[in-house]
Amino acid sequence: MTDHQAAADTLKAALGSRSARLTEQDYRNLIEQGFDSPEALLDARDKTLEASLTRPVAVDTVLAWQAENKPSNAAGSALVDARGSIQNLLKPLDSWPSPEDFLQYLVRPDGRKIPVSQRAFAKAQYSEILVIDNTVCLAEPNAFIKVDPDVGGEEKTTTMMARCIPTVMQEMIQELAVPPTSEYHLDLSYSGNKTEDRSQNPSGVLRKLDRPDMLIMVNGATSFVGEDKGQGNDRQAVTELEGYVKGGLDSLHYASIKYLPCYAAAGSRVTLGLFNNIGKVTWMQHTFDMSRAAHRALFVFAVVNLLRWFMLMAKGLPEMRFRIQLLETWRRSSHVTITFQPGGRVRKQIRQFEIWAQEHSPGSSLDFLQKVYQVAQASQCLAHALEAPACVGRAQQYQVTLEAYGPPGNPMTMQEVQGYCQDCCAGAEALHAASVVMRDFRSPNVLTRNGAEGKYVIVDLEFAGPNKHPWTLDWLQGWDDHTLNQEGQYDTFSDMYQIGKLIEGLPFWRSNVRTPALMSFVNGLKSKRLSASEALQHIWISC
Repeated sequence: MTDHQAAADTLKAALGSRSARLTEQDYRNLIEQGFDSPEALLDARDKTLEASLTRPVAVDTVLAWQAENKPSNAAGSALVDARGSIQNLLKPLDSWPSPEDFLQYLVRPDGRKIPVSQRAFAKAQYSEILVIDNTVCLAEPNAFIKVDPDVGGEEKTTTMMARCIPTVMQEMIQELAVPPTSEYHLDLSYSGNKTEDRSQNPSGVLRKLDRPDMLIMVNGATSFVGEDKGQGNDRQAVTELEGYVKGGLDSLHYASIKYLPCYAAAGSRVTLGLFNNIGKVTWMQHTFDMSRAAHRALFVFAVVNLLRWFMLMAKGLPEMRFRIQLLETWRRSSHVTITFQPGGRVRKQIRQFEIWAQEHSPGSSLDFLQKVYQVAQASQCLAHALEAPACVGRAQQYQVTLEAYGPPGNPMTMQEVQGYCQDCCAGAEALHAASVVMRDFRSPNVLTRNGAEGKYVIVDLEFAGPNKHPWTLDWLQGWDDHTLNQEGQYDTFSDMYQIGKLIEGLPFWRSNVRTPALMSFVNGLKSKRLSASEALQHIWISC
């Protein structure tokens, strides 16, 4: 076999099904022009594909949905799928491939089609529309592919990802009239960390949070993570992304899901990857250059293939109340933010902490909260700090990293309510022994431990304070005229009174028979006759 013939065979293999578009003369011309290395041949493939994007190509396969004499937006419109392509397109992957196999699969079209609506098909007959391997793209992805994105600043990939990934998937779901009740329906949203706007900032960066630049959520859970840097900073983008996902996926919030897709971008260059449940990232060998139409076309194919993976992932998510928007920052108030981090960690931050403590938690300080979390380490019923509280940065922002727990408890049986009260009282006992009071016993602050009803943990300890510290501010949520003692102080019996009110607010209290022992227990708490230790010895809990 001649070198030219070997090079031609390599080029044919690289082009795959597209090789039918090139004649033998095309191959000879390419070889004679010096395309005698795999890199040169791949570059030739891209240029050949780019050239094909500018030529009208006959459309021979289209998925269309038909109104059946009804308005096009009427409910119940039927989807014409004579070739079974939509089932192949939206059907979840059968099993979890290895990360390496899945990354190869992403850029392999496999002959599957990108569907369009009847209206888009009619329009395609009169104007040019992108077709690759007889595949018709939707209108917005078509624009994404055929127009070189021109956004402010070098770090422009975040905007491109926001335009392409959710748009492609949402248009496919909407155009195919997938009802919300269908197993093929996905609820997609995204959150960007940068806003691109040349007129306001030449660098394109208007704001920056300590989190990745792109988060895409599927059915309420973070499912795709991306980091964006300027042109030429590929290594920095990879390093920062790997730092963000270090720790991986915890089973409480992601159940049996083995990995999530991610990307690292530098200017217009994008590399896809997967990070697993221990935080290891496997990167695709191919890098997309989004300044090239051919690479944008291949990226749309990757997004379409990702849709099938998202279908598989959605089936593996835990029930809705356990799902989290991993790496997203939630602002609980003007001062307080919460971020769920990989590896089952939660970071809580309070800016202008000294001012916040004066206005919301009298008697608290950094030293005091460090003591509180030291006490908490000895109790399974109090939130555990993985990194001790500290004030960081020039602004001395309070920060603590905690174990992640399940959703707020919702005990429904007598036995579950007993366990709920027992853990609340045990947590209070540990704090009271150190002359600390919780001050914020409310249902959102009593979470399930390990996601199972029957084991509970008390969180949000930043409102804790010294026993019998005078309270001169407005009451906290859930307090009433009987919360403070006669001297206007919050003491240990104030905590027990609030636990009694907490029990009365449970759905169980309204829907189940209240036994004499239970009534005796709650009355003892609300009359401030039971300390935490005495409550744990009460017949209703100890029986």
